[in-house]
Amino acid sequence: MSKATTQDRLAAKTPEAAFLHVLEQEFNFSPRVSSELLSTAQEMLAGTSSSAVRPGQVRLVVTSLKAPFGPPLVETSKAEVTLTVDAGVEDAVVKAQEGPESLRRGRILRLTEEALEQGGVLTQEDLARALGVNRRTIVRDIKVLKGEGHLIQTRGVVKGVGRGQTHKVRVIELWLDREGYDKIGRWLHHSPQAIKRYVSTFLRVVSLHRQGMSVEEIAFLTQSSVRLVKEYLRVYEAAMGEPHRREKLEEELARVSPSTTPSTSLRAGLRTGARQETPSEEEEKGGMRT
Repeated sequence: MSKATTQDRLAAKTPEAAFLHVLEQEFNFSPRVSSELLSTAQEMLAGTSSSAVRPGQVRLVVTSLKAPFGPPLVETSKAEVTLTVDAGVEDAVVKAQEGPESLRRGRILRLTEEALEQGGVLTQEDLARALGVNRRTIVRDIKVLKGEGHLIQTRGVVKGVGRGQTHKVRVIELWLDREGYDKIGRWLHHSPQAIKRYVSTFLRVVSLHRQGMSVEEIAFLTQSSVRLVKEYLRVYEAAMGEPHRREKLEEELARVSPSTTPSTSLRAGLRTGARQETPSEEEEKGGMRT
């Protein structure tokens, strides 16, 4: 059996694939509509409980982002975080196209950011434990990622130089500069679909902001963290002052049908708590820079 066929079989053995099969076979939806429904369902339902652990995720107790840098780790305050070790179909795509090392490096980027979103910060040992490898492998992967221009925000880095720009923010900036999903995905060791979700969430954040929603309301409706919403809004404000990025943003917002403004009763019931980043609806593929 070929490697590609093996990956296809693995990708088919996921809850996402089963859901898509039902939509396409039993409801006669097209693959595109089915994918959009899947993304919307993931965004609105998967994050309804901050303590829920979905298939492919693990829950770890790690050092709090607010913990002082100095005392032994055993004496520092802790945070409980949920990490997506296996993103299902998306990870299977990366592994099939770029190989297991690229997949692992993409997971390092994802896990460190997910922890920060939830108020935690990972050590190299945490990453090794979550990914089932030794610390030397993590050190080697981090060296490669740094060479590609990534900031790997483990505990020593965050406490030494402060929290830097997140990968999601950099993705949005590259997209506003009209880079394509495939190119951004290769740099981030993520699938194009994951990049599309980041962009889609950003567009929803901006759209809801323009409707007058508060940061907390936007975080609830997009199932994002308050921290990420604030970062996306800073990107939005900066983009409005840069003609080429503003043009791209307005083009894309014009293509997205604005959501109906939530009713008063819904807005009154919004929670102010937020959780880690979860998927949002799929966006159309952008053009590649030539």
